[in-house]
Parts: sequence; structure tokens; C-alpha cells
Amino acid sequence: MYPLQGLKVLDFSHAADGPTCGLMLSRAGADVIKIEPPQGDPYRHGAASAAFLNANRNKRGLALNLQTREGKEIARKLASTADIIIESYTPGVAERLGIGYTELNKLNPRIVYCSLSGFGQSGPYSRRPAYDPVTQAMSGFMATTGEEGRPPVRVAPGVIGLGTAFIAGWGIALALIARERTGKGQHIDTAFYDTAVFFMSILIAGYTLTGFSIPRMGSASPVFVPYQCFETADRYVFIGVTHDRFWQVFCRALGLDELSADPRYATSEGRLTHRDELVAKLADVLIKLGSKDILAKLEAAEVPCAPVMEIHEVIANPQVQARDMLSQIEYPGAGPISVGNLPFKASSMRQPPEKRAPLLGEHTEEILKELGYDRAGIDALEQNGVILKG
Repeated sequence: MYPLQGLKVLDFSHAADGPTCGLMLSRAGADVIKIEPPQGDPYRHGAASAAFLNANRNKRGLALNLQTREGKEIARKLASTADIIIESYTPGVAERLGIGYTELNKLNPRIVYCSLSGFGQSGPYSRRPAYDPVTQAMSGFMATTGEEGRPPVRVAPGVIGLGTAFIAGWGIALALIARERTGKGQHIDTAFYDTAVFFMSILIAGYTLTGFSIPRMGSASPVFVPYQCFETADRYVFIGVTHDRFWQVFCRALGLDELSADPRYATSEGRLTHRDELVAKLADVLIKLGSKDILAKLEAAEVPCAPVMEIHEVIANPQVQARDMLSQIEYPGAGPISVGNLPFKASSMRQPPEKRAPLLGEHTEEILKELGYDRAGIDALEQNGVILKG
């Protein structure tokens, strides 16, 4: 059996965070039903479609109009036998739609109900909508990301939303364990902003300890030198010299005897004090050398380093392939696309075969038949705009 085989999940979420949480559960064997309005999840369309196709794999698709009385009734019937519900509405919306935690908990006390939102279910900002960059801006992410003297920069991948998805999955797992002991479900409240602040907690701790707020330094570090990207003759590379031992090894590997012998650079404190002049000297040397030669010498010396890879290089990377981190999925009208596999390995845990994201309403009829609806009733629901059959 798969770890979550036999559990039913209703996924009312959209964008990438909630659906990724649902993906995690589906890859553990749960039956995840993606519930969308008849017009479809907004992320199905346009430039955002890649996020939809990646995060909604291994799910069945139900197109349901929750604005109708019959749609609410279908949702409640599903919830009465479900184990987990995921929703990512702005707080208050699920309650207005009749699928809030309080109402569904009365219907099914064993339900584990997980809400993902920008700022959580409580606090003065709870009703504000938020996207990843909003919480990056408000958490210190942007203030500490970018180059000195230039505007703040957002981190391009949606790290806050995806981090929230994994935290939500962890909360759901704990709630399922608790349910085994108590027989009762509970409400898991996760928020982008909470995740962002948690991710910044080391820098926050550093500030409260020293009063020092880290400035924007690009790829550089406030505590180590050299620890940043350098331009070589053919591409950028990252080099990370964290301790004095690495400094000596780094200098020997690249034949930098003069720098190695300079007492100003012998210690971490000295290299920090003379950061600008040292980085300038290293930049003058490295720009004349090819990246392959630099990386080969540093890797042989076990100095942390890496090429700055473009996306096509990541896809072809042998480590990515060896770890089976990407799968090829065929989606009608889109052709083959590469999608990410979950980033953990377990020695004795099987996962279901990979399946593409559902077409809009693809499994509507199948799911309604499981609830006891006959063909005539299903056709009537479609004619009245309650459902959409794929």
C-alpha cells in the first residue's frame, strides 16, 4: 500500500501553494479531487498554465459551481466522507460558500481541514489578499535581496508559497497522527507571511543579537569572504570560502601564492575587513580563466563551488537525472513537459504512477456516480450550470 492510500482529499485551492500541498498527498497515494469552478482554475490559462500542470498532477478533476444550492450540496456530500480538505480562499470566502471549517466539522468531526492564505485566519491583515512577492516585501526577503545601491529584488521562484505548501503538508500529517489517537480532526491554519517570517528567522535572530541588519549584497555573504559569484572568461561561477582552512586550500588550488601569504587575508576577520580590495583582486584573476578549469581545480580541492546554471542546464544535469527529480508528462494540447518530483527519497515507501493534471471537469461524472447520482440527475445538473462534465 501507499502511505495515504484509502484517504480522500478535497482540494478547493488554486494558484500553486495549495495545489502543491494536494500534489504531495496524491503522490503518497491519497485520492485527491481537484474542485474547480466551471470556468476553471484561473491558473489553467495563459502564462500561469505551467504552474497548474505541475501542481495538479495525480488528481481527479471535478468542475462544480459552489454559487448554486446544488453545488453546495454536492460539496457537503463529498466532505461528509472525506479525510482532508485543502482551501486557499481569502479568509471568510469558504464560510460564505458553505464549506468553512466550522460547518464541515459539524458534518464530519474527523475532517482534517487545512487553510492556506496570505496572512492567516487571524490578525489585522487576515482579510488581505497576498501573493508571494507581497510577503517577500513585508518579511525582509526583498530588503536583503539584490545588489548594493540598487532596488530590492524578489526571489523568482515562488519559494514562500511552495514553502507554505510543504508546511501545510507537515501540519496535515501531524493532524492525521493526532486523529488516530483522538478520533477527531482539526483546522490547520497556514499563511504565506508566517512562512516568510520563519524563513527570515536566522536573520531576525542576528539582528536582535547584534543590532545589525544585513544589507543587499547580491550573492555575497556578510560573514564570509570570498563567498559570492565571480565572472570567469566564459560564465559566472559561485565560490564559497567559509573558513580559514578553505582559504588556504582555495589559494593553493588556483596558484594564488601571493594572496595566501598576505597576512591581511589570513583570517576570516581580516578578509571581511579588506573585503572590497580582496574581491577586486580575485575578480581580476578569475575573469581571465575558464570556468571548467576553475571548477575542476576547486572541486578536486573540495572547496565549495558551482557553475551558475541556466534552466536548460538544470534539466540536463546528471545529478538531477540520477535523483529522478523530473518526470516527462504528456498533456493534451501542450505536448511533453518536464515536471518536478517530490524532493525526498524513502527506502520502503512506494508512490503511485505519475499521471497528468486533469482536464477541466474530466472526472465530474465519475465522482458524482460515486456519490449516488444517476445519469439523468447528472445531465440535469449540467444543464442547470451546477457542474461541467469533461
